[in-house]
Amino acid sequence: GPVVSPDGTTIAMTSDLPDPSKSDVTLKLYSLKSKKVSNPGLDQKPPLDHQDPAWRPDGKRLAYVRADRDGAKGTPRIYVYTPETKKARAVTGPGYLHPTYSPDGKYLAATRTSSFGTDVVILDAASGAEILKLTSDGDSWGPSCSPAGNQVAYLHVSGQVVAMRMVPLEGSAPAWTAGKTTNLTTNAGLDSVSRPDWFVPADDLPESTAAPAASPAGSPAAS
Repeated sequence: GPVVSPDGTTIAMTSDLPDPSKSDVTLKLYSLKSKKVSNPGLDQKPPLDHQDPAWRPDGKRLAYVRADRDGAKGTPRIYVYTPETKKARAVTGPGYLHPTYSPDGKYLAATRTSSFGTDVVILDAASGAEILKLTSDGDSWGPSCSPAGNQVAYLHVSGQVVAMRMVPLEGSAPAWTAGKTTNLTTNAGLDSVSRPDWFVPADDLPESTAAPAASPAGSPAAS
């Protein structure tokens, strides 16, 4: 799951480099300038790994998931790494994965796991507090915030068919309410480990910037 930093200088990824026979899958940083991979040495629970890296839009924070378990139960947590200080801290308790930042960097859409399945929630990015539950069906995961921050696309399974849905965020943050869900695909059979992403047509981008974060909502697409 490689993700490029907002300034285009660094790729964050999870990898078992440099030696797969000796290394677990952990967060690595690849410099597009030096062409070298660095290991920030973030804490893990061997042999469990890191996953789901996601840059904050300003590039000053990098969210990721540290896998853990309690007996046979998985207990993933969202952590945030600060490249400037080279330190990381847990943002959530156990049971959260698939973080994605809102355009302003103040919130995280994430997947919450429980004994009932997986659902999509909105978290405060600083405290990890859950401020809104977008789904309650136990069959939804992998959220992605729209460039305008007013919609969340996610995956949902019905039977054995994976589809993509979208829910609008109504009102003002953090007191949003979840609007009416839209089915974006029908019988699509999407890849369950893919993540939705957003595309903004060039004609809809503002003249002052080409950054999607400042653009209209755009249209989501499975990645």
